[in-house]
Amino acid sequence: MLHVLLVDDEPIVKIALRTMMDWEELGFSICGTASDGIEALALVKELQPDIIITDLKMPNMNGLQLIRELNELEYKGKIIVASNFGEYELVREALLLGAVDYMLKISIKTETLIEQLQKTAKLLKEQQVTLQEQETREQVLRSNLKSVKNTMLKEYFTNPYSEADEVFEHQEIHWNFLNRACYLFYINLEGASLKAAQKISLTLSFIENMILDLIESEQDAEVIQAEAHSILVLIEKERLHLCGFEPQGFAQRIQKLIRMYMTMEPVIVYSPEICGYPEAKEAYAACKDAIDINFYEEHSLICSNDIKLKHDIEFANYVDFSNAILRLLYEEDHVSIARLLTDFVEQAKHNGVHPAALKSFVYKCLDYLPLCDPKLKIKNPEEYEANWSKILECKSSETLLAFTMAALEELRLWTEISSVQNVPVTRKEIAEVVQYIGSRYQDKITLEMIADHVNFSENYLCRVFRDQMGVSLIHYLNTVRMNKAAELIMKGHTYIKEIAALVGIGDQFYFSRMFKKQFGVSPTDYKSHVLASHSQHKQKSFPG
Repeated sequence: MLHVLLVDDEPIVKIALRTMMDWEELGFSICGTASDGIEALALVKELQPDIIITDLKMPNMNGLQLIRELNELEYKGKIIVASNFGEYELVREALLLGAVDYMLKISIKTETLIEQLQKTAKLLKEQQVTLQEQETREQVLRSNLKSVKNTMLKEYFTNPYSEADEVFEHQEIHWNFLNRACYLFYINLEGASLKAAQKISLTLSFIENMILDLIESEQDAEVIQAEAHSILVLIEKERLHLCGFEPQGFAQRIQKLIRMYMTMEPVIVYSPEICGYPEAKEAYAACKDAIDINFYEEHSLICSNDIKLKHDIEFANYVDFSNAILRLLYEEDHVSIARLLTDFVEQAKHNGVHPAALKSFVYKCLDYLPLCDPKLKIKNPEEYEANWSKILECKSSETLLAFTMAALEELRLWTEISSVQNVPVTRKEIAEVVQYIGSRYQDKITLEMIADHVNFSENYLCRVFRDQMGVSLIHYLNTVRMNKAAELIMKGHTYIKEIAALVGIGDQFYFSRMFKKQFGVSPTDYKSHVLASHSQHKQKSFPG
């Protein structure tokens, strides 16, 4: 049970928070309330709450001063601030001081409050785990300095938030590469057999001894198990040259020995000359990035300087690409879809796109496609979800294409049977309507204007359009506008009024309702919803 302290000078706010939900059922209890920061500080010392929800504007001591005082006391819990409209600068300062989240008092909802509390509880749990891990590391330090050194180096290289000053301040440990020139070798054994991979600790010991035997100096090398199937090696520059090796030749020698004695096929990435642990950490990240080129084409030996992968796809956006797929789905032309996807992957390879960016792009397309046309239905949702969920796990471009096509096979179009007999006569006019909407959607076009464009009456146009397209003309126009709006949001546009105007809608509130009706989320939440969906699935696919 996590204890929560409520701090607000308005009794009605505290009453509302108390009655919004069943706190204890959700694992929380309100341990006390206070009307200002002074009262809150006294209760913090007495009750030791895990979470504090505090107002920002209060008499005697406001919320910002309270947070400062709590920081002075090294308060270990988490703080959520409550604010009113217009207090953005206060909220920003509170977050900079250490608050983990904020809520608008005037619009707080039970679901939002529960979500914020659960997120905060998760942070507390992670903090507790981190503290426990830190205690464990300190115990190991007292018993086995070498083991601790390897553990700390692994943490330093694999944790992007680990700082050099925090790691290398331990004087009792001898750090080989504080200010020495060296080379980094990243040995990846992920392709090894399961039986061999299960013996990774033995593998690490064997490779370490093999390297030390080659360079004949324990003080000039570091061998670290970076991840479950990879080993990081640092070797002092002069020592490597003294033993007659250049980085590429040394990597080839290690590769040969591993194949010979361990019957494993390693992939080795080596860096240019670097100096000190901070540069080594950057080189490690570059090597990990470079090895991903094997997604497109297998290489067993790679120089990190030769591979520069981009984390953005600049030559396409997922909305337009999805619409290109959709047009081929209309024609049931799966051969052309496969060709389109294959060409796109080849273009991504040619442009040096990182596989993670490519997989994320395809993942977004498969997420977007079922939403972009009400006629598009999923034949077998479970099968579609199964293939879609595997996109982010793909290890090669071939598997990515296979799972993508398997997912697309589950999409089909449902259209009404046309009741109009002269479809060939009107097809040209309907095509003109579609083209007209595509080029004029940003203007305030009306049904009368569209009908005049093709010289039809409004009623006749609406009937013929529905018969041939399967949806009403107005629905089609709104769908085009909403899809374009979604594209603008994903490109960084944030002002709803501006977006609405850019797609030909003058009333931003009407626009927001239409957008939510099509996508299920508001325009302000759309981008974060898409990114959060991707992030959550990635965490599920790549735990830890």
